[in-house]
Amino acid sequence: MNIRPAGRMTFTGLICLGVFSAQSASAQVLSRNPAPGLAATSWQLVEFEGGDGRRLIPDDRSKYTVAFGTDGRVSVRIDCNRGSGTWRSAGTSQLTFGPLALTKMLCPRGSLHDQIVRQWPYVRTYTLRNGHLFLSLMADGGIYEFEPLNGTSAPQARSVTGTAFYRERIALPANAVFEVSLEEVATRGAPAGLIARVRNEQPGNPPIPFVIAYDPGRISPNRSYVVRARILVEEQQWFATGQTYPVLTGGRGSDVQLLLQRRINQGPTGRVPGAIIAPFENTYWRLTDLGSTPARIVAQRAPNFTLHSANKTVTGSGGCNRISGTYLLRGDRITFGRFTSTMMACSAGMDIERAYLNALARSVQWRIAGQRLELLDSRGVRVAGFDAVTM
Repeated sequence: MNIRPAGRMTFTGLICLGVFSAQSASAQVLSRNPAPGLAATSWQLVEFEGGDGRRLIPDDRSKYTVAFGTDGRVSVRIDCNRGSGTWRSAGTSQLTFGPLALTKMLCPRGSLHDQIVRQWPYVRTYTLRNGHLFLSLMADGGIYEFEPLNGTSAPQARSVTGTAFYRERIALPANAVFEVSLEEVATRGAPAGLIARVRNEQPGNPPIPFVIAYDPGRISPNRSYVVRARILVEEQQWFATGQTYPVLTGGRGSDVQLLLQRRINQGPTGRVPGAIIAPFENTYWRLTDLGSTPARIVAQRAPNFTLHSANKTVTGSGGCNRISGTYLLRGDRITFGRFTSTMMACSAGMDIERAYLNALARSVQWRIAGQRLELLDSRGVRVAGFDAVTM
């Protein structure tokens, strides 16, 4: 960061690059009628000039950006942290920002991060002049000058933002790790894919803000995408999303609030010492037995399946071939549609695969005890057992 004296500027403007607050998870969109000239624009910081004439120039302009959406949303980058919030304009040159959900990375010395966060409550107006955006603080406190980011680029969604929380009054230890991922929902004949993942060490206590940057070239308007998250302590899962949260396509936005459910850590024996129930949907179920017969795993992978609640599809493996299909869930009743599979002929394990697929086809009822799943046929006879696997 370079600092040099300069004369006072005479134009006015505004900035609001905010800090995260506990209420930001439920912040409402403040305006559906954004100010002319700001909606659908993106900017990067050129310099800040204080009321005393002091001038601060960022070492990298692209580290300080603000993008105004057409729906009253704003996305920002403040050096090593990213966030999102809301904005509105009540009159000519006026601008107001709502609370901003911001990640909590520690930025290096010399950063403008702390100053911007400290000054954000005191901004009031904006000016567009010679293609630049000037944002100024109240009481002649200073002015931030921005230039267009990538020309006059509109703030197309290139990140998924939100917050994650849980209802239990449990403080996270210092070695907790928060992971959140953007994933493509599996379609028939195509496996689910990971688009992007963020790992945040020492996230603090909830609500936990997050920003998942992704390559927009990997997003297809004809496919579905979801967000999942979990909290790990010493690589053991404490909390995880119990359902999927659709985003991006199908008219869905890019900002979500995730409810995490409690998971009990595995003890030294590998058993789960509690009664936490794994959800039937969106859980990876690995075959342990076919009725009273233990599953003899001789193929490359254990037979498994996952029910995807977002589009009611099931994907998995028979141990040799990948399988996919549909399902219908009504209370404790389950009906699997016809499965499609790859056509590999493995040297071993084909008998297990055939028996496994037959068990799924016969299943009409399910029940879960802790992390164990049982499937039953129309007579109530147990046809297969599964263990929940932490992904």
